Amino acid sequence: MSKNLLFEVGTEELPARFIEPALESMQAFAEKTLKDLELTFECIKTAGTCRRLTLFVGNLAERQRDREEEILGPSYQVALDEKGNYTPALLGFAKRHNLSPEELYLKETPKGKYFCAKKIIKGKETKEILGEFLLDLLKNIYFPKRMRWGTHDFAFGRPIRWLLALYGDEVVPLEVAQIKSGSFTFGHRYLAPHKLFLSESSWEVYRNILRDNYVIVDVEERLQKTKESIIEKSFSFGKPLLEEALLKENAHLVEYPFPTIGHFPEKFLKLPPKLITTALQEHQRYFMITNDEGDLLPYFVAVNNNKPRDEKILIKGHERVAKARLEDALFYYERDLKTPLIERVEKLKGMVYHIKCGTLYDKTERLIELAKFLKDNLFPTLPEERVYKACLYAKADLATEVVKEFPSLQGYMGSHYLSLEGEKDIASALYEQYLPHPQEEIFPETEYGIILSLADKIDHICALYGVGERVTGEGDPYALRRAAYGIIKILIEKGLNLELEPVISFALSLLEKQGFLRNKKALTEIVEFFKRRLEGEFLNMAFGKNFIYVIINQPLNPYVHYFKLIALREIYTLKEFQDLMILFKRVTQILKNIPLEELPEVNPQLFQLPAERILWDILLKHQMRLQSLLQERNYRAYLETLLYFKTPIDQFFEEVFVMVEDKDLRNNRLSLLKEVAEYFYSFGDLSYLA
Repeated sequence: MSKNLLFEVGTEELPARFIEPALESMQAFAEKTLKDLELTFECIKTAGTCRRLTLFVGNLAERQRDREEEILGPSYQVALDEKGNYTPALLGFAKRHNLSPEELYLKETPKGKYFCAKKIIKGKETKEILGEFLLDLLKNIYFPKRMRWGTHDFAFGRPIRWLLALYGDEVVPLEVAQIKSGSFTFGHRYLAPHKLFLSESSWEVYRNILRDNYVIVDVEERLQKTKESIIEKSFSFGKPLLEEALLKENAHLVEYPFPTIGHFPEKFLKLPPKLITTALQEHQRYFMITNDEGDLLPYFVAVNNNKPRDEKILIKGHERVAKARLEDALFYYERDLKTPLIERVEKLKGMVYHIKCGTLYDKTERLIELAKFLKDNLFPTLPEERVYKACLYAKADLATEVVKEFPSLQGYMGSHYLSLEGEKDIASALYEQYLPHPQEEIFPETEYGIILSLADKIDHICALYGVGERVTGEGDPYALRRAAYGIIKILIEKGLNLELEPVISFALSLLEKQGFLRNKKALTEIVEFFKRRLEGEFLNMAFGKNFIYVIINQPLNPYVHYFKLIALREIYTLKEFQDLMILFKRVTQILKNIPLEELPEVNPQLFQLPAERILWDILLKHQMRLQSLLQERNYRAYLETLLYFKTPIDQFFEEVFVMVEDKDLRNNRLSLLKEVAEYFYSFGDLSYLA
């Protein structure tokens, strides 16, 4: 037999960012704990709003399974005396477990024969366990921050106001912070504030009774309802900008969405579009409205958590707040326009980048030198003076009034201001330096933007590692992982052949020149850090670990690594290539403990068997082509050429005994295998594929 479990914890309003992590942790804890308790169930659902978090367990068993437990008793030697009679040790063991000695049995263990007892542990009834389970659940729900209230010692995301706990049609006894569980919930705080009693723990009944009382408890349903109601409300005005993150946040701020349309004066449309959007979204969580061409219109959508008695009064309130926000934005914007960006650059001397590695002006100086280095390696024909100017202005907007008020607009405002000053060819680089964003895979498009983005991220990693800051398992406060992934993604996406170790060394030398380098192991640590990020990125691309290990210890070059992995994945489907890898593994095993640097040059005069000559001739025939293919980065053709070695290597091992007593002959054969192995290792450590 089984019954449903319905548990709802009612709270004061939870912040929007608390809800999803809380529900995820509830689901994970319930699944694991119920399995550990050996309680079977059909399904687990979670739901929630800003005022409630809900767990539903469908068809939860009414009792634990009975389980059989084996208990190890005394050994055979201890259990019986010389005459074969039971000793007090055995009799005492049997008595403790309410068994007769005859009910015990012998078992062979690694330590010898032991007497054992089998005991049936009766499972507890579920209702005896649920109180403790639900209390543990409350303690294990994840919140970014917890709080205590009143004189209570219990910590939660927000103060608890009611507990609904039903197993079947029975209330599960539970008390937390002087709140006792019951069979009731509450509807909408303003539209249905009365108690709503449930006679059974039915998901459909629970969801429907809340919906009838202006609470959409299912997260996806509420999200969809919010989206649809915004579109419906704004239909006659234009198209709403429905950014996913903002839509989710609004859906988590309400129990039932009631959108309204507001208007702001058209004079504010002269502001940069993203400034308008940011001013109204970040602070007020409003949705902007555009025309069919994507231009902003002087309207916005506000999602309310209450049905207004007089919508006109509510709209006026929203419009008053929106106008004040935009007035502030306009004030800061017009003040910024009075000061050229070059004057902002000077102000960077008084702005700390990091307490251990100088000011933003120090960073700007490093960016200029690092960007020149990158330009020479990636885009040598790009005008150096324009690269210099892009780097000089890169961080200037951090000293503007708008960015101080709206930090998320860094880069965007710098690009806008520089464009107004007539520097349109490099203006977009100031925005592109922060690409790709964590939420979306948008990459720099201009060569100036690519250089500045790479320089900014490389300097960020090198500067922080250079002064002893590191990524740990506990956290990444300076977003170093994100910077590394950004570098890797840009180099692969844009097909840029760049070895990272020389760039990292150069970046660290700039830091040392400024007197900030403290960590002498920074280069080694950063290279290892990049290897781990590369491994993670390639795993996300569905490359196997054995493929990744082939290339991961070669000089850091994400673009080269990526195309080598593609070539490997394509050719590895050929059985002929897999057989070649087995043969190559045998080559590496023979050479494993040999001091290869002490081996002489291959001497063809010492060849005694045809297989030696054949392998040598194949090597001579293909070595120029292999070198050429490697330089051309034609990795698929390189691996296909290695297939010509399969038969000669196979024949070599069939006919030739390498480790002969004659030292000269032995070393010559080892040198031949070494020459062959070098062409395999030039691609990567292919021994991982065998």
